[in-house]
Amino acid sequence: MEKRFRGPLILSLLLIVYSFAFLFLIPDEGDLIPLYPGGATSDYILVIIIPIIIMILMYFIGHLIAKILIPIHKLMKLNRYEYFLIQPEKNLTGSKIIIRSVYPGLLAINIAIYISLLGEFNYLFFAGSDEASLPVMIEWISIIVGIPIATLIITPIWILDSTGLMCSLNQDKYKNRVSPDIESVGRFYSTVFKGYVGISTVVTYILVIYTFAQQGVTIENYFIIFIDPLALILFFVFLSLILEAGVNQINKRLMKGFEKMGINITPQEIKIVPKE
Repeated sequence: MEKRFRGPLILSLLLIVYSFAFLFLIPDEGDLIPLYPGGATSDYILVIIIPIIIMILMYFIGHLIAKILIPIHKLMKLNRYEYFLIQPEKNLTGSKIIIRSVYPGLLAINIAIYISLLGEFNYLFFAGSDEASLPVMIEWISIIVGIPIATLIITPIWILDSTGLMCSLNQDKYKNRVSPDIESVGRFYSTVFKGYVGISTVVTYILVIYTFAQQGVTIENYFIIFIDPLALILFFVFLSLILEAGVNQINKRLMKGFEKMGINITPQEIKIVPKE
């Protein structure tokens, strides 16, 4: 195993141990998650297992969604860019594998806050759905709904970013003088994603803190809301890890799609040299 994978792998294993340790604290009486069949124990197991299964599934099909992002990018750029590949010269470090998991973790909890404050579907996610249980509600919805949606969004973006797919402005399509423009397609989507998550995080936390203040929620429940993103980030460390570990295989699958789109898959080289 490469040294850079050790830290993310340890964190992923800690999540599994930490999650299943709670099985000994949950009495198997009644229903925990009405959305799932069975008692409290089986509900809890499904809550932990399903997000992991979805992440593994996205490892195999994420490249298909990544291909869809390319025509969307062309449309957003008014079809004035040409696409090519470069060969990424460096791998992600262990710390980068972990750090990039922050934003999808925040998105998952943002989604949960919006749904829980809406209130119409809360009864599906927690048997004790009332105002006092709102912090716990947010926690369950983050895992049941937030993680799958965030996984669906972030996986193709990470995959595109790792392929080295670039685009450059086709200056021949302009009658007037324009400056050259070269950008990474994956980085474009990543920037948009991070911008949305950053703004959304501020908005959702203002909303939830205001709601907690209105309901007189205890300080312990504030702690849950601010500690939840850390736990959710660990879920995405697992996704980040398996995508980086299998990056070469994933890229091979994606190259076939690039060829069908008319993209030259021979790696190009970008140089900036003094003009003679």
